[in-house]
Amino acid sequence: DMDFSGNKGLKLRSGGGCPKNHAIPDGTFAPTERRLFRGADPWMPCEGVALVVEVTSTKPQADREAKRRCYARGGIPLYLLIDRDDSSVTLFGEPEGDDYRQHMTIPYGKPLPLPEPFAFDLETGDFG
Repeated sequence: DMDFSGNKGLKLRSGGGCPKNHAIPDGTFAPTERRLFRGADPWMPCEGVALVVEVTSTKPQADREAKRRCYARGGIPLYLLIDRDDSSVTLFGEPEGDDYRQHMTIPYGKPLPLPEPFAFDLETGDFG
């Protein structure tokens, strides 16, 4: 089971392709048994987070580049980017240094397979 928090501040390590030492993802998922969100400070460490979600906004490059590098640098296993400009969804995985070693991009309307600990196909038909 997973817990979810919207707009939860995460402490990260700046450097390399990550210009800031913090970020506020649109969504953060963590295993329920970790109880990361219960009593958490406004800015919490990213250790134990399973997945972060960003939906591109008025500054899509920040979501596509800087935040991706920051989340990888923080060791967050999965980063899900919903790109409204490209009508696509990208799942980044296997963080290494300032980036992710793997990614899969699909257009809206196609299912996106999520790996463990989620292990289901994310339906993206309603994302458009």
